[in-house]
Amino acid sequence: MFRVALSLIFALSLASLAAPGLAKVKKEVKAHFKAWDLMIPVPAELKLEIESAPMAVGWASWYGPGFHGRRTASGERYNMHAMTCASRDLPFGTLLELTNLENGQKAVVRVNDRGPFIKRRILDLSYAAARKLGFHRRGHTKVEVREVAAAELASAE
Repeated sequence: MFRVALSLIFALSLASLAAPGLAKVKKEVKAHFKAWDLMIPVPAELKLEIESAPMAVGWASWYGPGFHGRRTASGERYNMHAMTCASRDLPFGTLLELTNLENGQKAVVRVNDRGPFIKRRILDLSYAAARKLGFHRRGHTKVEVREVAAAELASAE
């Protein structure tokens, strides 16, 4: 009798924990890109040169022929010969400098689509970007991602 009562109490306690509305557990969303924007006041006379830390390091893949000419999530047509990429988190129009960690090649791409939809991948690149980074035959590679600031673009022109 004691065992039945104990198992009944245990079952009821488990049922109360699983009942909707009693204990809601929020699903934690993990962003692939972390904000490195630390607001630290720096006196003007110091003139520090601060190298930007990478936003992310992870696997990138490319997509091309099957999507060429179709609309992207931003509304523009996908061009596999343009230097673009797909990101889950970054706003459309963000410019990124990518470095292929296997061969050191670099490329600047613009976010214009959403993806990738494969776990552990942080970016989907256009065919042109994959070719410039030197992994178009392999399909995926490990990259370092940095955001390109507007000041860097002005100095490059």
